[in-house]
Amino acid sequence: MAMLNDRGTLILLAGLVLLSGCVQWRTPDEAMHDQPPPAEWAAREAGGSMATGWLTDFGDPRLTAMVEEALSGNLSLQAALSRLDQAMALARIEGADRWPDLSVGGSARRQMANNLQDPVIRARSDRFDLGATVNWELDLWGRVRAQTMAANANAVAAQTEYFAFELSLANRVAQAWFSAIEARLQEALALETFNSFEANLTTVEERFQRGLSPALDLRLTRANVAGARAVHVQRKRLADLAVRQLEVLLGRYPSASLAVPAALPEVSGPVPAGVPSDLLWRRPDILASSQRLLAADARLIQSRRALLPAIRLTGSYGRASNELENLLKDSFDVWSLVGNITAPVFEGGRLRATVDLSEARLEEAVANYRDTVLTAFREVESSLAGEAFLDEQLDAARVAAQESIGAQELAEERYERGLVDIVTVLESQRRAFNSRSTLLEVESQILQNRLSLYLALGGGIHQE
Repeated sequence: MAMLNDRGTLILLAGLVLLSGCVQWRTPDEAMHDQPPPAEWAAREAGGSMATGWLTDFGDPRLTAMVEEALSGNLSLQAALSRLDQAMALARIEGADRWPDLSVGGSARRQMANNLQDPVIRARSDRFDLGATVNWELDLWGRVRAQTMAANANAVAAQTEYFAFELSLANRVAQAWFSAIEARLQEALALETFNSFEANLTTVEERFQRGLSPALDLRLTRANVAGARAVHVQRKRLADLAVRQLEVLLGRYPSASLAVPAALPEVSGPVPAGVPSDLLWRRPDILASSQRLLAADARLIQSRRALLPAIRLTGSYGRASNELENLLKDSFDVWSLVGNITAPVFEGGRLRATVDLSEARLEEAVANYRDTVLTAFREVESSLAGEAFLDEQLDAARVAAQESIGAQELAEERYERGLVDIVTVLESQRRAFNSRSTLLEVESQILQNRLSLYLALGGGIHQE
């Protein structure tokens, strides 16, 4: 069985130990470094190598086509992309507080006044104004920067969660594809068994008519045929259900019209020894959890900085003229600059409670991160162990199927010669059917386990 190498394991476990010893995993100065969101979000490009690169190990071009179709047509994935857009927009909204707020406005005013000496004469005065106002908070303590960093970290987490959804969807499509193939094969096996039992019933009926077999043999054989028919109908229903589930994942109408291959694919080879645990760092859920942890740390800094005084500047500049056409040339300037400082005095405990809330959320983020890493180890180790167990089970299932088929043929031959009773024949037929069905199940489980390993590693076995 392939095992994770010691280097990567020690790195991940060391991170867990550090997180368990202290809640704030980054110092405030380290956390205050800017982390702007990427200019272009790779999640917009559906069907990246992380989601589909490992599919080549199964050598099934139709599987790759199915996954690509799902990545472009699955409705749940489209909803996840919308959630990513929301996170990006929220990051831009919260990050806007770092920049001055500029507004521009203009006004026009006309006044009319009567002449006291001559009421007929009225004096008119016009005034035109054009100005701009700037409001800006001097982020001396880094509160706004921490707010921006938290929003950006949440946006990156949303992106990696989208990658995780892509990978999970690709994995679920592959699982559904293999399940649909196995279901069709099980249906075909049940039909073959039913036809075989019917042919055997013909032989028993002929022997009964000739007085060579008792009525008990005939009734047992008829019951066996009816049971085989019931199993075939059941397998047919399960195959129909499996195909419809696959079609929904693809974004198609569930009409059960999708054709699947007549054989299960085979993986390219065994898992190589020494799978590096460094591969776990590419797992989207670990990356997302670390970004959520970073965001929670920044939110704590933001809430603590909110206890300190805030300095805000308000500046205005404008031009005024009595003639509209002279507003931009023969006009006089008006400007002002006002600074104010505000400090929280009494908030009814709201700000302190916000700090407590941020600390609790940071502790939750630390626990979630540690749980995510440990879960990743468990999933990889379980899949690696399952690979070895299933290989051993497959060898035994193949032997059982071969021997059961041989026993069935021998029992049927000896029954025709009158050397064994019908119970022996029916038991051999039942064993042969069950062993062949079990072999199909194990072959499918090997494929499903390999899919679980790829999902646990965040992609294929090799670095991508």
